[in-house]
Amino acid sequence: MLKKLLKVSVISLLFPLLGMIIFPIESMLSTLYGLILSSISILVSAWIIDHFWEKEWEVFGKVFFLSLIVRFVVVLIFFAIILKVIKIDEIYFTVSFIISYLCYSITEMIFFNKFLEKKSSNK
Repeated sequence: MLKKLLKVSVISLLFPLLGMIIFPIESMLSTLYGLILSSISILVSAWIIDHFWEKEWEVFGKVFFLSLIVRFVVVLIFFAIILKVIKIDEIYFTVSFIISYLCYSITEMIFFNKFLEKKSSNK
């Protein structure tokens, strides 16, 4: 799952880089920051799923849901830091972050569902 999401992340990060040719650099950098922040969060989640998937459900559930809360708080902190410290276009950053986070979360849930289907068919 981590490898697949990493491929999706790399491909999605290419779009703002290529967009710098056509669109203003500040807008594309803001978009890139939003994509990077959401990518890191989802890739950490994928690593946790890959690493703890074979553990007992109680262990996996605790680690996964605890990491969900921790990731949310860390993302909020970095979100605020980026908006305060780096002079970027806040609208592009926020919109790109929200859209990419939703897309990554949907992709993650699709992969997670496939994992569950595979695990249940192996029993």
